[in-house]
Amino acid sequence: MASLLDEINAQILEIESENQQVEEEVEDQIKKRRAKDQSRIAWVIIWAFVIAIGSIFLFVFGYLLFASGCEAGRVDCDPRRWEQPATFLLGIVSSVLLPVVTLVLGYYFGKGRLNRFQEIPGAQRAA
Repeated sequence: MASLLDEINAQILEIESENQQVEEEVEDQIKKRRAKDQSRIAWVIIWAFVIAIGSIFLFVFGYLLFASGCEAGRVDCDPRRWEQPATFLLGIVSSVLLPVVTLVLGYYFGKGRLNRFQEIPGAQRAA
């Protein structure tokens, strides 16, 4: 009877060990997936900012080169006509897009730091 209980106890310990290994593997996969998602989101935001800046330059130079009213040989062409649209678009980028980029990247990097802090055994957050 004792050997049967010892055998059952050994099987229980083996199953618990296997269960713990599976839980650790799943946790590792979840961490990798979160890091990949955060990286993807960060790159999308960065590329959106790069595309916005590129669009501003294309718009301003396109307006400067192809806008009517400044054909070759005209003496009344104002070379400073592009300043107003450039200033407007740059204001949009600096007041809307840049803070959003900063907020999102700060959130994801801060969240990663919090997750690393929580992994340290015995670590407690200061109030």
